[in-house]
Amino acid sequence: MSLLNGVIGRNASVLKNLKGHTSDVNCCDFAPNFTLVTGSSDKTIRIWDWINGSGYVERQQSPLRAHKYQVTCVRVSPQGSMMSSASVDGNALLWNLHSLTKLYTMTQVNGDPIRVCSFSPDSSLLVTAGDNGAVCIWDLVHKILIRTLFEHEGTTQGLSFTPDSQFLITACSLEVVKVWHVQDLIDTTTENSCCPLMRLDNIHDMGVFSIDISKHIDLDEHNPLIRFYHMACGGCNNEIKLWKITARALIKNKNLTQNETAIDFCSVLDGHTSSVTCVRYSNSGELLASSSLDKSVKVWDTKRNVCLVTLYGHHRYVNCVGFSKDSNLIVSGSTGSNDKLVIVWDLTGTITEDTELFVPLAINGNETQLVENSVNNEYVLLEKIDDIFEGGVNSCCFHGKDLLATGSGDKYVRLFKTNENNNIEELTNSPFEGHTYAINHVEFSKDGSKLASSSLDGCTFIWNPLTGEKFLSVPKNNLSIKVCRFSPSGQFIVTGGDDEKAVIWDVESMEKISVLEGHLDTITSACISPDNKILVTVSCNADYRVWLLDSSKCIYVKEDAHDGGIQSCDFSENLEPIPNVISNGQSYLLATCGNDSMVKLWRLTIEQRNKELNYEGLEVKQWRLLQGHGGNVISVRLSPLVGEVACSTATDRQARLWSVYGGHCLHVLDHNSIVTCCSFSSDCSLLAIGCLDRTLWIWKLPQQLVFQTAIANKLKSRTKGIVEWSTTDVIKWLDEIKMSKIAVNVSNARLDGEKLFTLSESEVCSGLDLDDKTTEIMIRELKWLKRIQVQIQKPFNQDLPHEFLCPITHEIMREPVTCSDGFTYERNAIAEWFMSGKFTSPMTNEVLGSTEFFANLELRDEIRKFLESFEEEE
Repeated sequence: MSLLNGVIGRNASVLKNLKGHTSDVNCCDFAPNFTLVTGSSDKTIRIWDWINGSGYVERQQSPLRAHKYQVTCVRVSPQGSMMSSASVDGNALLWNLHSLTKLYTMTQVNGDPIRVCSFSPDSSLLVTAGDNGAVCIWDLVHKILIRTLFEHEGTTQGLSFTPDSQFLITACSLEVVKVWHVQDLIDTTTENSCCPLMRLDNIHDMGVFSIDISKHIDLDEHNPLIRFYHMACGGCNNEIKLWKITARALIKNKNLTQNETAIDFCSVLDGHTSSVTCVRYSNSGELLASSSLDKSVKVWDTKRNVCLVTLYGHHRYVNCVGFSKDSNLIVSGSTGSNDKLVIVWDLTGTITEDTELFVPLAINGNETQLVENSVNNEYVLLEKIDDIFEGGVNSCCFHGKDLLATGSGDKYVRLFKTNENNNIEELTNSPFEGHTYAINHVEFSKDGSKLASSSLDGCTFIWNPLTGEKFLSVPKNNLSIKVCRFSPSGQFIVTGGDDEKAVIWDVESMEKISVLEGHLDTITSACISPDNKILVTVSCNADYRVWLLDSSKCIYVKEDAHDGGIQSCDFSENLEPIPNVISNGQSYLLATCGNDSMVKLWRLTIEQRNKELNYEGLEVKQWRLLQGHGGNVISVRLSPLVGEVACSTATDRQARLWSVYGGHCLHVLDHNSIVTCCSFSSDCSLLAIGCLDRTLWIWKLPQQLVFQTAIANKLKSRTKGIVEWSTTDVIKWLDEIKMSKIAVNVSNARLDGEKLFTLSESEVCSGLDLDDKTTEIMIRELKWLKRIQVQIQKPFNQDLPHEFLCPITHEIMREPVTCSDGFTYERNAIAEWFMSGKFTSPMTNEVLGSTEFFANLELRDEIRKFLESFEEEE
């Protein structure tokens, strides 16, 4: 029987003494599947797996010897696919816990020692802190440092997130604790310094060694916008202090919230006779474990504030302590020349080495294990075509995964196809003849039904790509046409060139809709936003102009955007292009490049006023500067859909791939001549590069880059609280649960997260004017949506149907999703699996054809019925 069922710890006993470390054991943590991780002053990390019949056994690849000095902290990620380790050497390392491969190295500011690290509950962030008081926020989706805080003056030894990933708590040796709003920390679009929501001095006499936040959240029964969190801290004296953190969300305007926080002292747990080195809550929050220099470990009942059991077994100071996910086991580690022990404690008195702590799932009666495999991360040149073109390749454009169009100096438009073996072949209806001079630009319409080409001859043609016949032609200009771009809707085409004008044409009638004037030099490029709202034109005069597509009105002019002139521009197809930003309007991401050897990324923001977008109030801000080219940058393209990657080409004979979010160069592709153009396939698996020396290069991009792009939309750097949802977010949620049929009602009612959270389920449904059957379904979905925000998984004392368990975490699934391998996993678990660099099936070891996953609503409903019946029995 567990402590949770009323036993006051009298049956607690040592389950196993683990020896191996040769110096102080400083840190320990459990994974969801009971794997144990320990770190020591001997510079090593040791991994211990539970083997039925043998108990805890050190893994074959253990110990890990990647740190140069003592390991101060180890933490397992919430879903158990990753772990982090921190050291006095100033580095924090991110590991794949299954394969024990190193994923990423994070170096603290000035290389100062790191004392503590912590994952956010949604697995997207890692925070590190240490001797200089600096707190570093790392984005694990994009593997970059987001922000560094220099607010603490003492050594920062306490870090903990609230379980909803909304707040970060930091504490230091000078008795100071600070509360931070995570959204403020991760917003990269503001240059303002980030300030804590609150600061509390003298939180713990003589300094704080450790803090932890309970995973249990309480809501104010009268105001759902008020939440209560519970915090414990231990330090240099022998007390453990318990605190209540109150957070109140204040709605400022649409999708913008302001948070007020307060920390109130609750009580003291007094029982240790020396400094408290570590405090950790159990998963349910009902228990608290503490370790001390008095050589003991104590387990406390957090409801009654009493000590349930004191565990003696260490002969020297106990440095660390941690709970297993089911709260039945505790691990502790100690120091001293005669100890150096890791002790695993059984709190139930019933666990032996033969106990099956978790049940591996089976396929067709055969036991399966989590497997790992690597994907191909090489850039491969599939083909270099150098015997077809009679002039430089000036433009190229993919449609879909395998159809490629080119325009070149030999006056021809050509079409190529890539087959299943990645062989590139020119189609039989290619080339398309009609232009009398070099072609400057080619582009497919979004649906692929049309192909446009513009030329030095002043002509723009629209072709049928299936037959090679001309649909239509734009009235001839006397000067060269540099660019032709379709609107995403396919309704319009924009042309621009040497006459310094851009013209918007109706694609069906080829009637001139509008002439855009204002540039003082050649228009070199143009692009249209993915929602068909705004048009950008750029020129050799170094300026770009933003126009409203429907009225042709210029709403913004950016002078001197690039010294020497702008050569190319492109919009991200993503209407939420910059992660971690919550605004009350619409943002776009624009890429430009020019003769100053630079690529620039611009955030264009349309604010919302009186529930309408105010395009007249457009705000433009340079967000990223991409430097590295050694010559004029001729073209830039953002990858499709998510826009995670950018490609730029230049006179330095290089094509460079950039991380849009990180702002760093991912890879350099060298060529034999000036590189004029580039284009991604729709799935980012292929990159076409055109050169002035009449060659076309087709590169196969690494699978990891392809998969990272594919999952970026699913792995937001943080999960928005419901209260921060926009109407668009609500519609996305409805689409996931297959209720998109009421999206029009939601849009008309302007239903957002604030209303979802503050109105009753019946009030929401009434405002949407739903029929009885839909109302019943919607009420049930709304109740579970709110519940998931605060619900913590409780251990089950009964057998569970194996199909309810996630193969990765071995826990009951709350949001089951089915992947391309046909198996179902917990949503956060498979997302973290991908974040850990694994793009293979956890069950079959085969490389996944896609990283897409979809809600398994049928299984989800079965699990919900089970949980409801289980709670009724309780």
